Amino acid sequence: MSNGSGSDDNQPEFEPEFPSESDIDFVPAAATTSPIPAGIFTDDSVATATSKLLCIEAFLSIMNRDYKFHEFMREILLAIMKVVKSESGSILELDPSSHSLFFRAVIGRSSEQLTKFTIPKGQGIVGHVAESRQPLAVPNVEENAVYLKSVQDAIGFTARNLICAPIIIRGQVYGVVELLNRVGEENYSPSDIELLTYLCDAAAKIIEVRLMLGWAMQQGKDTKKDAA
Repeated sequence: MSNGSGSDDNQPEFEPEFPSESDIDFVPAAATTSPIPAGIFTDDSVATATSKLLCIEAFLSIMNRDYKFHEFMREILLAIMKVVKSESGSILELDPSSHSLFFRAVIGRSSEQLTKFTIPKGQGIVGHVAESRQPLAVPNVEENAVYLKSVQDAIGFTARNLICAPIIIRGQVYGVVELLNRVGEENYSPSDIELLTYLCDAAAKIIEVRLMLGWAMQQGKDTKKDAA
């Protein structure tokens, strides 16, 4: 299984195009151009907004800590799972050379067994989300013909329902977040889809910043090496 190339902590290589001011803004453009009428908030929308703020706060905290790249990605996943409560979750990263997804971070039962699997882009629900670039919730996994039951059978984990959303950096699919078995609710709701999509967009920003920082540090090391 390919797991990317890069620095000592297995960070992928990154050639940045330096961001404009709009690139690093966490607030979607629609939020700044479409005022929300007074009184439109429901209890559900307030809860969703609160979850967004809590997760963004966690993301910013993660950025200020000295994590290795795989630890950094696991902390992002953990922050997402704290607001979209699920039994298990993973961040799969797209390997552009093989056009397949590998498990960069996994949380939950049988997580260690998952890291040996790769999923071709376009296959299974995760591969479909990577190809379509659209979020997807599946209320009954057993009735879904696309779901890769071979992975489930191999690790001995039963998925009842799931939700996936793509991580897109500068117009390119970087990976997919997959959450399995909603905790506290019967299924993943439309609010969960909206929330996960927002969080994946925010995660894309901090992953991009982390990759740029890693690239800059490596460039500095290479310059010092050449000077020596």
